[in-house]
Amino acid sequence: MKLLVRIAGVLAVAALALLAEDFWVKKPYTEWSDKDAAKMLTNSPWAHDVAIDAGAGVEMANSSGRPGPRSGSDLPGAMGQSGEPGMGGGGNGGMLNGRGSREVGGPGRGGASLTLHVRWQSALPVRKAYVVAMLGHAKAESEQGKNYISQAVPYYVITVAGLPAQMAARLSKENLSELAKTATLVRKDKDPINAESAEKVDGEAGTIAFLFPKTSEITLDDKEVEFVSKVGRIELRRKFKLKEMVVGDKLEL
Repeated sequence: MKLLVRIAGVLAVAALALLAEDFWVKKPYTEWSDKDAAKMLTNSPWAHDVAIDAGAGVEMANSSGRPGPRSGSDLPGAMGQSGEPGMGGGGNGGMLNGRGSREVGGPGRGGASLTLHVRWQSALPVRKAYVVAMLGHAKAESEQGKNYISQAVPYYVITVAGLPAQMAARLSKENLSELAKTATLVRKDKDPINAESAEKVDGEAGTIAFLFPKTSEITLDDKEVEFVSKVGRIELRRKFKLKEMVVGDKLEL
């Protein structure tokens, strides 16, 4: 009788553990719902909001203090310089930009006036959600979707979405180059990883991708990584807990 009770207890614990598993562990991406994909892209271990204080200001200026010129160049998509065009554009752009900016109070009124969205875009679960969101379930397993998911990504790619339209429009190549110089991935007791470049994400207005070389591997032993960047007078800081970014037995970055 005691053995039966013990077995029943073990089974109950196992059942609870299964129920507690996240959808990206329980289901293949082809079975993810639109809600699942949106959650992965906006509120998951790989994607977080960052509230910016109104006092920090939200205007972008170049080094001379004047707004930079509009950029007319078409840059690669969400994977940056990986060699594979992104899948930007289409009607889902707003959702993919995260929650975008939210006006809580105008500049100088105090409180958070802007919410930016930081996403670890190069991570495989994020790329899978991107395919579901952009192509839909019917084409999730299409050649285009499979190629996007299977491509080799030579960088850690972090995207920042939700920049005000005025600010994003004023970002020139020179501005982006300066932004890249401010962006780092910070780990405890190790040298920071500096961004190699920054670029606008094609098809996602108000989104910038920061590309970090994989010359210094990020491992679970690092425990957490903090993305740090300055956009104009705005300083962005967002920590990612690495143990939460494991799928199966692999750290997905």
